[in-house]
Amino acid sequence: MNEAKDGLINLNSRRENELTLQGFICLSLLAFAVFMFMIISVNKITVQLGGKTFAYYTFASTVKDVLEEVGVTGPFGLSKKPASLAEGETISYFCVSEELAASVQDDMVIQIYRDSIMKSSEDITVASPVRRKWDIFMGADDERVMEPGKPGLMQNTFLSFYRDGKLKWKEKVYSKMIVEPLTRVIASGSYADVSRQVVKYNGRPLGFEATAYALTGSRTAMGAKTRRGIVAVDPRVIPLGTHMFIKGYGYAVAADTGGAIKGRRVDLFFKSKRDAVKWGRRPVDIYILENT
Repeated sequence: MNEAKDGLINLNSRRENELTLQGFICLSLLAFAVFMFMIISVNKITVQLGGKTFAYYTFASTVKDVLEEVGVTGPFGLSKKPASLAEGETISYFCVSEELAASVQDDMVIQIYRDSIMKSSEDITVASPVRRKWDIFMGADDERVMEPGKPGLMQNTFLSFYRDGKLKWKEKVYSKMIVEPLTRVIASGSYADVSRQVVKYNGRPLGFEATAYALTGSRTAMGAKTRRGIVAVDPRVIPLGTHMFIKGYGYAVAADTGGAIKGRRVDLFFKSKRDAVKWGRRPVDIYILENT
């Protein structure tokens, strides 16, 4: 009886030992599996955000998951075209160096930028343009203001790009003249000052025959002294006082007449006989200037 009882106790003891060993093995296998899972799943990454860099281990599987871990929830990328922004409007977004759906890799570096684009405008003063009108009765060094003119006002529209609060570029995308400037008109006795300004002429040129002359010291039919830019014309064809541009000669004023000048013929004054001989007689195109 006692022997049977001792045998039963020994059997139970062996079973308990076997269960204990099996449990230990299971726990060891589970711990190993967890350890291997952590090794496989955890990744060391570096995140750069707002000028700061920090590294840590993460179980996140995608870049988007990492962004959520660091508190960045978007928006990612532009939601509208910068050109469509309203005046004074700013659009802000995050720019990420990796695709949001990209898998997280060990030693991955993820750069996150806070970007913004602002649309703004600036008003600038536009200087009054200056136009000089040759007055053949004034001295070469004399001038007077005929029309004072007035500055204009232009509005320039810009797109400004900021990254992490710092301006990276600013681009002018549109300009609009709010107030047109008025031209300042100056009467000048200097032919050189007038001839240097840009001459705008429209329409078809008139064909004439031009002869050079160099009679200095005389006065024209309008009472002005002869000098370069003085042209003798047939007043029935070109009225006296007409301003014109002659190709190959330059800016000129019809200020003289001559008995031999009939129809489409003109005489052009040159400072020296040598220049007059060099020009001789030749066909020219004459553009009549308006509003001079």
